[in-house]
Amino acid sequence: MTPPARNTADSVAVLVCAECDSAFDVAAHGATTKTGISICLACSTAYYTGCAECRSLIPLDEALTRGDLRLCAECYAKPPDVAGAGSLDQSDIELLIAEYTMLHAEEKRVGSRLEEIKDQLKDIAATQPRVSGAVTLRAGDQAVKCSFRTTLKCDAEAVERLEQTLNKNEFGDLFERKVTYSPHKERVQDFLSSTDGAHEDAREMLRAAVRETENATLTVVPVRKQ
Repeated sequence: MTPPARNTADSVAVLVCAECDSAFDVAAHGATTKTGISICLACSTAYYTGCAECRSLIPLDEALTRGDLRLCAECYAKPPDVAGAGSLDQSDIELLIAEYTMLHAEEKRVGSRLEEIKDQLKDIAATQPRVSGAVTLRAGDQAVKCSFRTTLKCDAEAVERLEQTLNKNEFGDLFERKVTYSPHKERVQDFLSSTDGAHEDAREMLRAAVRETENATLTVVPVRKQ
């Protein structure tokens, strides 16, 4: 509960910050959180963030992310707001669906033909003289350019055997070792929702290390055969 305001000698109202217990000027040096708690400006900057939807102050460790947005739990639970989507009536939606399915079918046909032509042009370019690793094929004012680039792929077991025959510096000159991390979503969520005190610091570090993003995928539903 927010401590009551008190007056100083010059009648300026002050409050006590719920985070650090320091007194602050209500008008110029304070803020109020989503839950109605008064905090000083320093604590609001260090430990709180604004919800991108409702603009209220929420603790950093309680903020949920959608893309690059930080949201409070209530706003995160709402469907993402899409400008103009709520103003469409059923006939508008049906027109959009019809146009999308038509364009989707055309996209597949065009994409398939493009790949066929691309492969044929690559085969033709492979038989032509190259200039700086590229071949330009012309048809009047139109032209396409095919660039050739080589890459090296490794056999992991063979590379491991090679590593045993070279010293560390020699091997480091030839290969760059890369480490990647792929979080297990369900296990991460279970760990973050646990409450044991022994892993409190680890949970905070995990929140800083991973970020949840949402992607929408639209697919065309095949027409059912009668």
